[in-house]
Order: sequence, then C-alpha cells, then structure tokens
Amino acid sequence: METEEKIITPKSVVVDIVNLMNLRTRVTSWEDEEEIHVDVWGDDLGILIGRAGSTLQALQDVVSTIVKRNGYEGRRIVIDVERYQERRRQKLRDYAERMAEKVVATRKPIQLEPMTPRERKIVHDTLKDMAGVQSKSEGEDPERSVVISPA
Repeated sequence: METEEKIITPKSVVVDIVNLMNLRTRVTSWEDEEEIHVDVWGDDLGILIGRAGSTLQALQDVVSTIVKRNGYEGRRIVIDVERYQERRRQKLRDYAERMAEKVVATRKPIQLEPMTPRERKIVHDTLKDMAGVQSKSEGEDPERSVVISPA
C-alpha cells in the first residue's frame, strides 16, 4: 500500500501548529513576487502573537525552517495573526514620522528603542525620503536600534 506524501507548504505547517495548540482558526495564504503570506484569523490569538510580537516572530522562524528543510527554496515567508504585523508596521511608520519631526524641531538626534531587523527597515524606509533627517542603525542585536539625526 502506497502512502501519500503530504506536500509541505507554509500554510499547511501553520494549520498543523494551530491545530496542535487546539486553537480555532481560519488560515489563508497568498503570494506576491517577494513573499508568501500566511494570515491567521480567530478568537483569542494573543498567544500566537506574544509580547511585542515575539511569539509571532518565533512562529515565522519555525515555519520557515520546516518548509526550507523540506526542499522549499524561494521567497520569504511572512505570517500575520489578525493583521498584527500590518498594524505594527503602521504604528512604526507613525512613530518614525513623529520622532523625525521632533529631530527637525530640536536639531538633536533621537535614539529609538531596540527593534528587530524588519522593524528597523520599516523605520529607515519611512524616513529615507523625509527632508531634514537621516537614520542609521547602531548597536548589536538584540539591542540594535535606529538613531534619527538632523541631515
């Protein structure tokens, strides 16, 4: 008797993990040229997000590792729970703009709190075309942060 091999995809791995956690969820996925996105929806999913998104980042790392070990080579995998990542991105953009305005007004640099590489990239991208300021990352992970300075 032949056993059917299960095709491992980012979505299937996420579904297996949330099922093992006995969470009632709906999992969808979509792709663009750069990334494969897996979105998780349900009730009381804070356990999947964790403090400041730390559990969500770990979930994304685990899913990426599992999929890559099963032969997947390609686009980055992005997992989002109830649009947490999207909301976080917008908060970071707003925060970066507010801090940049403060730097322009005071002419003094501001060091932001430590962030993940992805969060720092969002801040740098937000500020790259903003007149009067420049940004750079300083420090060593996990304490690496963005410094916004007058241009």
